[in-house]
Amino acid sequence: MGMLNDILTIGNALNSVLRSLNNIIELGRKYGWVRRVYIIGAGSSYYASLYASMHGNLKSNICIYPTPPSEFMARDLMGADSSSLVIAISRSGETAETLEALRLAKSRGASTIMVTLGGPRNVGYIDHYVSLSTSEEGVEMTKSYIALSTAASILVSALTGIELDYAKIVESMANCATRIIGDGGLLGLARDIAHGWVKDGLSRFTILGYAHSYPTALEASLKFTETSYVPAVALGALEFRHGPVATVGERQVIILMGQPTGFMKHIVKLAEDLKALSKGSETRLLVVTSDDELAS
Repeated sequence: MGMLNDILTIGNALNSVLRSLNNIIELGRKYGWVRRVYIIGAGSSYYASLYASMHGNLKSNICIYPTPPSEFMARDLMGADSSSLVIAISRSGETAETLEALRLAKSRGASTIMVTLGGPRNVGYIDHYVSLSTSEEGVEMTKSYIALSTAASILVSALTGIELDYAKIVESMANCATRIIGDGGLLGLARDIAHGWVKDGLSRFTILGYAHSYPTALEASLKFTETSYVPAVALGALEFRHGPVATVGERQVIILMGQPTGFMKHIVKLAEDLKALSKGSETRLLVVTSDDELAS
C-alpha cells in the first residue's frame, strides 16, 4: 500500500516544491555565470536528471550534461572545473556514488548543489542544498520522482535565464495531479486494462517516450520491473523502428507515452503503424497522451 499511497499524494509532494521555490530560483540565478552544468543521479534520480536537463534555455551559452554519477567518475568527471556546476539528485541525499562524485568534482573546483528529500549533511563538498519537505512510504521512488524532477527543472530553467511564473506552473501541476487521481472513471479504466493484461498472461512490456516523456518512460519501465518482476524496456519512441519493431505481433504490451510537440507527425505515424502491425496479433498497444491526434 505504500507505493499506492505515495501515488495518491503526488499533489502534496509538488506542494513541497512550492515551499522551497524561492530558494530554488535564487540558487539558479546565483549560478548563471557557469559554462557547464552536470546533473547527476542514480536510478530514478538519473531519469529525473534527464528530465531536468530538457528545461534549460537553448539560447544560453551553458552546456548541460545529465549523467549517472558512475559514468561521471568513469569519464574522469567529464571536464568539470571551476567554471562548472554539478547538481546532484538523490532522494535520501546519501547515495554513495553520488556523494563520491560530488566530492571529486569539488576537488576540481566545481560548485555543487544537492537536490534531495533528506536534510543537509555536514560535508565540505556540497555548497548548497535544496531539501524538499516531503516523505515517501514505499521503497520505490514515485512522488519523489515527480518532486525532484520538478525542483531540478526549475533550478536549471532559472540558471539559464528563463523567467516564468514558476509558482503558477507548480500549482497547476499539483491541481492537475489531484484531479487525475480523483477521477474515478480514469482510475477504473486503468485498473480494467491492467486486469485484462493479467488475465491474458501478458508479462512483457515496452514503453516508448519522446522529448519530456522519454525520462518518464524510463521511470515507468523501472517501476514495472521493480514492483511486478516482469521484463520491461524503455526506448525513445522512434528508436523502436530500428530493430524492436520486428517483435510486434508477439505476446507483449507496447505503451506509447507522449505530449503535443512540433515532432508530433512522426509520433502519430508511428502510432498508426503500430496499430496496423499489431492488429489481430497478441501484441497490445496502449497510447497515453493528451494529444487528440495521437489518441485517435
